[in-house]
Amino acid sequence: MLENEKEVVYKKPKYTRKQKKLFKAIFMHIVLAFISLLFIFPFLWMLFTALKTRPELLEGFNQFLPKDPQWVNFKIAVTTVPFLTYLKNSLIIVVLAVTGTLISSTVTAYAFARLKWPGRDTFFIVMLATMMIPMQVLLIPTYIMYSKIGWLGTRLPLIVPFFFGGGSAFYIFMLRQFFKGIPKVLTESAIIDGASHFKIFLKIMLPLSVPALVTVALFTFMMVWNDYFGPLIYLSDPDQWTLALGLKAFQGQFTNRFDLMMAASILVMLPTIVIFFFAQKQFIEGITFSGIKG
Repeated sequence: MLENEKEVVYKKPKYTRKQKKLFKAIFMHIVLAFISLLFIFPFLWMLFTALKTRPELLEGFNQFLPKDPQWVNFKIAVTTVPFLTYLKNSLIIVVLAVTGTLISSTVTAYAFARLKWPGRDTFFIVMLATMMIPMQVLLIPTYIMYSKIGWLGTRLPLIVPFFFGGGSAFYIFMLRQFFKGIPKVLTESAIIDGASHFKIFLKIMLPLSVPALVTVALFTFMMVWNDYFGPLIYLSDPDQWTLALGLKAFQGQFTNRFDLMMAASILVMLPTIVIFFFAQKQFIEGITFSGIKG
């Protein structure tokens, strides 16, 4: 080695690649935890408000946590109004609406994705164009139509349209994208074996499309469960009111009782939270696969 040649000394990096990856993961988890707290704060505020006493309500944010949780507020909110009747009416409408949406959307999406018929692409574009029509534009014509056929004051206007694709053209589009992402080899092999399109639809397409079906069902559930405008227009009998109408009536009856109002609101939104908690995996898969395939 030459005398003037400097010896090269290898310096060990301060952090290894594995450690840097760990630090990055910890940082991302901290950021996501902070963001999740921002989103969950309104729900915590509703819950704590529902458990406060009336003197604690007057203190506002000076008394954020209830000293003596009043769980009886939930019982009062349920027993003061016919909550179970409203719950039954909401469940009837929601179950039938979700069923109708799944039937009509899946059949239509399969026809657009796998069947060849004249004008298919044109009709598909027309269907997508209906998504740009505001609901307020269709309100008066549909109300007049339902009035002439005697459906006012019944649940039929809130249920029947879902069996004819009245839920949303977006669901048909999403399911079509999912169906187009399923390999054609599966359906072509079934056709060679003598299977009809109806059998292919039931035995192959639907079982492989569970994430997308769960997504459509969840979207429809949230839309119908939280719908206030539709029941307000078509339901006149208080015995047919849904939870959305019942909650509004409850709010008018207990204007100054924020504890009872928050207790009733939590009970109304609780089913949506529970269903999303158990179906979130299929929901995320349905959104992801429907967006990248086709």
